[in-house]
Amino acid sequence: MTYSIQEKKPERDYTGTKYNTYGAYKPYLRENFNKRCGYCDGLDVYAGGSQGFQIDHFKPKKLFPDLETEYENLVYSCPYCNRSKWDYWRDDKGFIDPCSDLYSETLYRNDKGQIKYYDGCEQGEYIHQKLKLDLRRHELIWIIEKLKKQSDDLDALSDSLGEDHPEELTILREFKNVQKEIKKYTNLFYDEI
Repeated sequence: MTYSIQEKKPERDYTGTKYNTYGAYKPYLRENFNKRCGYCDGLDVYAGGSQGFQIDHFKPKKLFPDLETEYENLVYSCPYCNRSKWDYWRDDKGFIDPCSDLYSETLYRNDKGQIKYYDGCEQGEYIHQKLKLDLRRHELIWIIEKLKKQSDDLDALSDSLGEDHPEELTILREFKNVQKEIKKYTNLFYDEI
């Protein structure tokens, strides 16, 4: 089974004031990118929230100085992807804007949460390699998010049934199993990162 690399496709829709510094756009980018890294889709809470996230210049400002404050060239990014991308650029079969449909058609997640590129896709291989999308942290964050959603769903189900419902014990046991998994992966996250 495969999953889209993006929980929700980001869309740049800011049309307000044009700022002289790209940092001024960070709150708008954060909303447009759903509080996630444009490249690996990791939630910013795992890097200290908005303060821990950075702004990437899709086309590097070193090579394209005229685009330094162009909103359409900015990507809300985790520090790992931003630093990995650095000033790498090639015009042919290089990076793909994460706001385009092509981005999720090139990269995906497997059922272990690992980020992969489709076989034979040279552009996907380039992006995967340059951004170091094989880092274990990307996989662990995805698993923890998935388990947290299961935990929230079980919690809501338990609340809706009320006490002394015949299914309550089954739900509580499942809830306990999910909590064990969250703890296991959270500990791995701290050990490996």
